[in-house]
Amino acid sequence: MGATSLAFKVYLILGFELAVLYGSAFFIIHQCKKAFYANSTFLGIAFAEAINPNRQTDICIVQNKVTTRIFFWLLLFAIISLWTASAFIIFSSSLIQFVFMNLSAIGYGSLIGLIIIDMDENDGMTGLKGATLTTAAMFILTSVSGINFANLIFVSIVIFLIFILIFWELIALIRGISRAAQKIKAVIGIVIFSMALLVSIDMVNVSSDQGLNDWNTAIDLAFSIYIDIINLILRFIDAMG
Repeated sequence: MGATSLAFKVYLILGFELAVLYGSAFFIIHQCKKAFYANSTFLGIAFAEAINPNRQTDICIVQNKVTTRIFFWLLLFAIISLWTASAFIIFSSSLIQFVFMNLSAIGYGSLIGLIIIDMDENDGMTGLKGATLTTAAMFILTSVSGINFANLIFVSIVIFLIFILIFWELIALIRGISRAAQKIKAVIGIVIFSMALLVSIDMVNVSSDQGLNDWNTAIDLAFSIYIDIINLILRFIDAMG
């Protein structure tokens, strides 16, 4: 009963956050398409038409100072909201953490929507579907495998791989990276954050077994899964882009 109760709290919070994240992304995509077909602008962003290699219509964002400014401030808003939510884990302020989780979901959802429009939105939507299916597959795997992915060895491997990926990101940022290497890095990132998602999902059972069944714990666990899902989405979009 305790496990079910904690899982219910975690997935209730997570479901709400994902609804905000996906809802924000789809809202931005819809508004951009609406502005394009109305030959108008959205948030000061103008659009142009192109045709992708599959002869599908590709809505392109016209790059200018306004576009750059919007991307910058939206990214900054999303990052600050996410890190503020992370900081409040230490202070166990559930309400404030939940508020900033929602703000980060709006920020990242809007950013993801603009990124999908900025790239070939057909590929972008394929990447979003891929991330969604992978997330669902990780939940199914933890349910049917009977394996405790939150064990020390597996967690240590995931942490080590994440540090390697961060180091690779820094090298790529400083020295640049080819498109082929970028795709390889994105695919490796998908694998790593899929593994991290397995750990985060299994931590729900571990926490329940430890007798933890409060909203603070539920928010922390939902937040961990939420971060892994965001990383998966961004990696899939990067791989498709």
